Amino acid sequence: MTRQSYGPPSTRSEERAWRAAGLLVDVAGRALPATVQRCAFCDGGDLGDSCPASLTCPTCKAAPRQRCHRPSGHTAEQWHTRRVRAADLEDQRREDDGDSTLPARWPDAQPAPTPA
Repeated sequence: MTRQSYGPPSTRSEERAWRAAGLLVDVAGRALPATVQRCAFCDGGDLGDSCPASLTCPTCKAAPRQRCHRPSGHTAEQWHTRRVRAADLEDQRREDDGDSTLPARWPDAQPAPTPA
């Protein structure tokens, strides 16, 4: 399985710079597109992996495209952990099914060197 050679980046701007330089790859080893499209679910950057907003939250039952909410009913600042884990499991399923468009994962061991 292909892993990223660099990273993970410490900032979004660093990630964008690495992407623009062709340093980040998908699981097939191809360079990821230099620019990031807007996510259809959360309006953030679509990195090619499964967006937590594309799934129903198992914690608060927020529907796809809706933010998670707190027990008080207020909007939560972040996605619930179980929703993020569900998106990770969906990515694992896609990878197991041979989807080569997923971004390669970051190295598990020591952080890779930052490109000069």
